[in-house]
Amino acid sequence: MVLGKLFIFAKFSDMYIACRWMLWLLIFCVPTNMVHAEEKWVADEIFMQMSEMRKEIGQLKEKVAGLEQKLSDQQPKAAPVPLTGTESMSLGKADAKIAIIEFSDYECPFCAKHYKNVLPKLRERYIDKGRVKYVMMDFPLEFHAHAKKASLATRCAGEQGQYWVMHDAIFEARGQASDEVIDQVVKKHKLDAKKLETCLDDPKQLAKVQSDITLGSRLGVNGTPAFLIGKIKDKQLVDYQRFDGVQSFETFVAMIDGLSK
Repeated sequence: MVLGKLFIFAKFSDMYIACRWMLWLLIFCVPTNMVHAEEKWVADEIFMQMSEMRKEIGQLKEKVAGLEQKLSDQQPKAAPVPLTGTESMSLGKADAKIAIIEFSDYECPFCAKHYKNVLPKLRERYIDKGRVKYVMMDFPLEFHAHAKKASLATRCAGEQGQYWVMHDAIFEARGQASDEVIDQVVKKHKLDAKKLETCLDDPKQLAKVQSDITLGSRLGVNGTPAFLIGKIKDKQLVDYQRFDGVQSFETFVAMIDGLSK
């Protein structure tokens, strides 16, 4: 499609150059003895040619504008992302109009940077005030040996209503979901240790992590962190944009405030 547009503009450019050369020939290549005798005719012809050239340029512009509109209309809209089933991994009120989805890897230092520097500001300004729902999704990278275990630990803590406690504890431990870190959360928040252990070995939990990876890959995510920011409609994220890598707080502010209008 882009090549087609370039071809149109190239043709437009060729026509314009040809017309310019034609006018140059008319003005400068007419024999001197004819210039005075046919001065008015030459002038009239030049003006007529210029008028015709303007019309053709205008027509080409209209055609290009029409093609651009068709190209825009044919662009597939991003498929809605279901938000059902993410309640235990979400922050904010259920009736929020805007959502942010973060695809994260607990061993990713850039995810940790977002957790420490940006997420607290988002919570204070938008999430805790009910304006934004914040949803975590797992995207453990293959070269991070302990990232899947961290994802499982947070999900299993979420089964007992303590997802964000485990989430914070693992990030504070630099992404290491060690037995010691998990045990500390279990004891401090009085989780059922046996139930948590059973959950960690449950293939269904691993399948849920893989489902997040598949979803992220389908949406173009290939690294962490990655964010989808959009509106909530019928328990789905719609009209969203994807941002890859660590984003400044100001970037989130601009997007959220823009969606709020």
